[in-house]
Amino acid sequence: MATSTVPAAPRVQSWKDLRKQLPNYLFILPHFFFFAVFLLYPIFRGLQISFYDWKIMLKEQPFVGLVNYETLLNNKTFWQVLGNTVWFTVMTVITNVVLALLVASGLKHRFLGSDLLRVIFYAPGILSVSVLGIIGIRIWESQLGIINYYLANILGGPRIAWLGDVRLVLPALSMTTVWWTFGFPMLIFIAGLHGIPEALYEAAKIDGAGPIQSFFRITIPLLMPTMLFVVVTQFIAHMQVFAQPYIITAGGPGNASRTVVQLLYETAWKYFRFGYASAISVVLALVMIVVTIILFSLMRRRAEY
Repeated sequence: MATSTVPAAPRVQSWKDLRKQLPNYLFILPHFFFFAVFLLYPIFRGLQISFYDWKIMLKEQPFVGLVNYETLLNNKTFWQVLGNTVWFTVMTVITNVVLALLVASGLKHRFLGSDLLRVIFYAPGILSVSVLGIIGIRIWESQLGIINYYLANILGGPRIAWLGDVRLVLPALSMTTVWWTFGFPMLIFIAGLHGIPEALYEAAKIDGAGPIQSFFRITIPLLMPTMLFVVVTQFIAHMQVFAQPYIITAGGPGNASRTVVQLLYETAWKYFRFGYASAISVVLALVMIVVTIILFSLMRRRAEY
């Protein structure tokens, strides 16, 4: 009676392929370990805690299901701080992207002093957020701030309560953040601009296209993958804003500059409601994921045209 046997050759070949790839897996193993311990585990642990009325020092944590999420979605303060965060992010991302792209276009080609200008524009990004907070207060403070000094003492105008006006506090914080952060996207745009062949600009110039036409017909479309990276990373970073309003305005006046992460921090470490704070973090993460997917969809489609 004939018996069927499994060929040994495919098994041997697959084992050889695995042995070839083994050094690659060993290289990524340390990173994957830290990724799993310090990122994946906290994510799933935070999601689990959001279903409990989690309080510190309790041995048994009461399970409450979706009560934390229901309470959060009915909390008017949460919607207000979410609106503050979104408005701050929109202002900061748009200004950052436009300003960084314009500066990068001007510094794309080397000229006398171009390297110095790149360093000057990038330099604020190396400051700590505490130093940024001190600088922000010195700039925007109503009595001793630099801007009001020139407005009142030099130009004879009125002193403006930049940080005390609910309409002006978020734009003031946004401009401070742009000054602090736009150096990084500027460098990314410079790298992306160097990837566009100069022959395209020369051909467009021969066809009679001016600088503005070349910018919108060549630079912007070919820079769209870089634009996608910059917009998404800037959006994710600024949706998590915390230190600037916390140091400069403490979330005031009222709740006008209070952000989601600041509400999360106060809920966890001021009121010790860790379950509710975890629910805030999960909702914020879901908002960022949904908007990021939308940005990828829209900008990828634009890049493929």
